[in-house]
Amino acid sequence: MTDTEKLNPQSRFIQLFTSHEKQIYRYILSLMPHSQDAQDVLQETAIALYNKIEDYDPTRPFAPWAFRFAYHMTLKHREKSSRWHRFLDEELMKEIASRQSMLVPELDQRRGYLKECLAEVPKNKRVMLTDYYFEDETVDVIAVSQGKSVEATYKALQRVRKTLMHCIEGKMQVRGLNA
Repeated sequence: MTDTEKLNPQSRFIQLFTSHEKQIYRYILSLMPHSQDAQDVLQETAIALYNKIEDYDPTRPFAPWAFRFAYHMTLKHREKSSRWHRFLDEELMKEIASRQSMLVPELDQRRGYLKECLAEVPKNKRVMLTDYYFEDETVDVIAVSQGKSVEATYKALQRVRKTLMHCIEGKMQVRGLNA
């Protein structure tokens, strides 16, 4: 019996959900055009999973089980929101969900390579990426903080993204994966 299986259901839920939360959020985000809607669905999914954790079979992977809940919560959210019908029909949403769950291993591998590649990027470029992608700073603000023009900052971001893409693809090819 694993340590996770020995926990009471509520503690097991907390451990499993927190270790898979980002993966579940990315799955939901692949089905929804707005991050705020995805956050709402993530919360609804967490509640549904919590209420059903005793039904979870710990001998099976947690993520696919959670994805099924997330998919159904996304459908419920979509039905409540009339603006959704402009974005995706149900068949397209099913296709996206199916393909996304098949790509999870490759996406996880790419994320691992991204971490490795980011470690190779000079510190000032990492700071720029962090400010732009994680701190939601505008290019104007980043340009001022780095003492560069806005145009130079856009180009620098473009170059570092391209460098990261080539690095990730190179690592995938070296390890025999499709790039």
